[in-house]
Parts: sequence; C-alpha cells; structure tokens
Amino acid sequence: MKDGRIEIGDRVSVYAKTLDLTDGKGHRKPQTGTVVYIHPRGRYCTLEFMTNSGAKARESFLLYQGRIADE
Repeated sequence: MKDGRIEIGDRVSVYAKTLDLTDGKGHRKPQTGTVVYIHPRGRYCTLEFMTNSGAKARESFLLYQGRIADE
C-alpha cells in the first residue's frame, strides 16, 4: 500500500460475503485475499481468495479514497 491506498498485489483481510466462514461460535471470520484488479477510476477492487478446497474465488469491494469501504 502506498499512502494507505490499495495497490494490485496487496494482501488485504476483509469479511467476504461469498466465503461465509465462521468460527465455532457462529461469528464471521475475516479472509485474506490478494488484490488482482482495481477499477481505472478507483471505484472498486477485486480480491482473489484461496478456498479450503484449493479453488480460487473472487469478490469485488467498493473503494473510498483508495481503501476498501467499511460495511
């Protein structure tokens, strides 16, 4: 990250909606993914996650001032 802004290749921990993983008590766990795409105008980014089965999953997140917007 440069100046707090996300860049391609950064590893970021987020609460992914497509990978709804929870701990034993039912609380959601953050997942760490790699930034693989950033919209040319910085509107959103796409993160790639590795699932437990070894498959790759991607999810896009809204950006605000170069950072992933809070939920």
